[in-house]
Amino acid sequence: MDLLFALEDSGAGMLVSSTQWGYAIVLSLHAVGMAIMVGISLMLIFRVLGFGQKVPLGSLADYWKVALLGFLVNIASGTMLFLGSASELFFNWAFRIKIALVLIGVVLTWRLVSYCYKPAARSDTVYVDASDRRLAVAALLVWLAALIAGRLIGYLN
Repeated sequence: MDLLFALEDSGAGMLVSSTQWGYAIVLSLHAVGMAIMVGISLMLIFRVLGFGQKVPLGSLADYWKVALLGFLVNIASGTMLFLGSASELFFNWAFRIKIALVLIGVVLTWRLVSYCYKPAARSDTVYVDASDRRLAVAALLVWLAALIAGRLIGYLN
């Protein structure tokens, strides 16, 4: 507990928990990072599921670098948000579940992205098999569950 209280008393922890605009700005950055990461992931997921079939699957791989930028924003802002309430969040099950689901979502989406880097995915007519669709459905469900768990953090103490 001493470590958690020390994290809350750090400069970043105090910025988030004790300043007028700190929490709002960091939370806004977290929302923007999430929109970028999850939004690009969902574009890829829905393309694999059959939407937008005129878009070559391989062309979506280039957006992964932008998604990773959003993920880095989320890591930085999420860390600051954690520092602002470390003694509460550390014991919050919704928070722990959210972190696990986000990591799983990144791994599943990366598996879809790695498929997009194959030369066949750059053509206009690429075949997506049933295992790719199952992977996309799993990634979609994990991202939705992560978003729900994130919303539940404030309600489950």
